[in-house]
Formats: sequence, structure tokens, C-alpha cells
Amino acid sequence: MKKILVPTDFSEFALNAAKLAASIAKKFDARIYFLHVVSMPQYETGIIPGQSSQDVAEGLFILKKVKMDFQKLISQDFLKDVNFATAIQYDGVYESVVSQAKKHDIDLIVMGTHGSSGYVNDFFIGSNTDKIVRLSETPVLTIRDEVVNPKFDKLVFASDFGDGVGQSFRRIADIADKLKSTVELVRIITRDDFYFSGPMLDAMDLFAKEHGLSNYNCHVYAAESVQLGINEFAQRKNADMVTTITHGRRGLARLFNGSVTSDIMKSSPLPVLSIRAEKK
Repeated sequence: MKKILVPTDFSEFALNAAKLAASIAKKFDARIYFLHVVSMPQYETGIIPGQSSQDVAEGLFILKKVKMDFQKLISQDFLKDVNFATAIQYDGVYESVVSQAKKHDIDLIVMGTHGSSGYVNDFFIGSNTDKIVRLSETPVLTIRDEVVNPKFDKLVFASDFGDGVGQSFRRIADIADKLKSTVELVRIITRDDFYFSGPMLDAMDLFAKEHGLSNYNCHVYAAESVQLGINEFAQRKNADMVTTITHGRRGLARLFNGSVTSDIMKSSPLPVLSIRAEKK
């Protein structure tokens, strides 16, 4: 992991993401790309037709303010000895994040799950974060609350371990291996989605061995809902991170569709790593 993209609106939530990204960057000697999206046209020369002098002046003021906010961000102590770059884009949030992730071959996107500024409304809430998590080909790590002295000793991986999970899980297994983490595999069962624990545990153990996991445990956990079950289980296990695979409309969508993943990342006090299921 060498390149980390951190979209920022300079809010408290964005700062939490930046701090977590810095911890990961130090562990892997990675470079952070801070990205801010400005909600305004990009002017090449002078005043474009239909644009007043006042509009241009306001645009220049916004850009000046953004540069000041960037300067405040990069002067933070937690970025000491961290390799980073800053960028400003003018497209939509989703479009900018995706295009920059591809342009720089980003290995991980780290985002806050709430917050907005005067520049971009709903930067981290509503459709933007959800869309990035659901559709980004790059793994997305979301964070709601600040993590003090982050560590990654124990990761929770929640899934139904059905067809189509394995190929995407290899990316999580690789991250866990690099972090030297114990992986707590868990199948959440609910009243509407009940399975006997014995066969399920056997299937999970086989799944782990097939993917080369050496440091793992298998669990079946009953709860009122998948979202509540994951959060409760992670808390009981004193986990450091929750990991999921976000699926499309077929197959595993009933367990981890975009809505469920969105609920988890917005409600979990832990960082949530989401990877989009790879198409067959």
C-alpha cells in the first residue's frame, strides 16, 4: 500500500480521516493525496459570458480560502514526516474522487462519513460517500469518530461466505496480512435469515483455509439485524476495524447491499473498510 487518497472539506470529520490516513501512511511508508472539490466553474481567462465580476471575485475568494485551509491542514503535527500532496478539483465529488484514484493508481481511499463545508454541500453525507463506497474500484475506508492511537490488531470480516465473496476477499486478506491482523470471520444470522451454526462454521473455516488465512477465528452471531449484529459483535471482540464486501443487486445483495453497508459505516464507531464485489 503506497498511495492513499483523502477527500477533505476541512471539517472535523475530514480531519479524523486525515489522522487515520496518516497513521496508515506511516506504517506503510505511503504517500497521501489530499483532495478538495470546489463547487464552482473553472475559469481559464477573464470573465466568461453570463458571469459577473462579482461572481469571479467570489470564486477567487473561495480559492484563496481553500488554500488557507489546506495550509492549516498540512501544518498539523500528525503529518510530520508524512509524504503528501494536495489537489483541488472542480467536478462533482464522486467524479473527482474516482478520476483521481485512477489517475494516481490509489491503493486506498480514506473518507469521513459526515460533515460539510461552505464549499461543497453534503461532502461526506447523502449520496457522495454512499456512491463512492458502492461503485469505487478502490477500497474505501470510512471513519465517523476520531480513532486515538489507531491499531489494527483485530479486524472483523462480516459476510455470508457464499459464491462470489472469495475473489474480493483476497484484497481484504492481503491488507490483513500486511497489517499483521487477526481476522474475526463472522456470519450474522437474523430471524429472517437463519442458518444452523455447525455447517456455517465449517464453511467459514474452509473459506479461511482456501484463502491462506493463518490467523483467524470463526463465529456465528445472532442479532435483530445485520447492522446491529456487526456493531455488537465488533464491540464484544474489541475489534479495531470492520471490513465488508459491498455487493450489487444479485446474490449477496440481500446481506450487504449498498443500503446495509451505508448503515454500518454511518453507525459504527470503528473504521469500516468496504470493497466492491468483483464482477464475474
